[in-house]
Amino acid sequence: MRQTCNRCKYGVEILRGDYKCEIMEVKIPREEALYPFRHCDKFVFKNSFVKVKKLHSSAKIPKRATPDSAGFDLHCIENFTIKPGEHKTIKTGLAFELPPGYVMLIYARSGNAKKYGITLSNAVGVIDSDYRGEVCVLLHNTGKSPVLFKEGDRIAQAVIHKIPDVELVECEMLSETDRGEGGFGSTGS
Repeated sequence: MRQTCNRCKYGVEILRGDYKCEIMEVKIPREEALYPFRHCDKFVFKNSFVKVKKLHSSAKIPKRATPDSAGFDLHCIENFTIKPGEHKTIKTGLAFELPPGYVMLIYARSGNAKKYGITLSNAVGVIDSDYRGEVCVLLHNTGKSPVLFKEGDRIAQAVIHKIPDVELVECEMLSETDRGEGGFGSTGS
């Protein structure tokens, strides 16, 4: 599993300006350590940290399925069945503290959608950076059979995005484009 060094992003400075990686216990030449895209399967830059609080003893801290997965898997904290056509609110037993300027978007798991027709009622869930309550997932069974989930099953995935700092400004006119006001289907089928 990849992790960051405890003291700083390069490890401990040693003789002649070189560094020692705290995890791999190897010497890293200064020029290599200071190179921002140094290749190391133990070394990663972390731009931000997200605090996660367990609200229930059965809650699982989200993890990525693989190191390069975009989403963190969210798990349910109890057994439940969702009938065909039913919408159900499922608790994760977790609360998050996102840094300002970030949002957590909740998406359906493609495996559940393909196998069982399980999607999200609201298409995409939005968790704002100032929300501190429990994260729940709104599931919808579009399939033809009831689907049973057991405590700890993966029910959705969360992707954390940086959002641009924009302000909406009222105006009298908008700039013109070739497309103009062409909407639904205006660019072809």
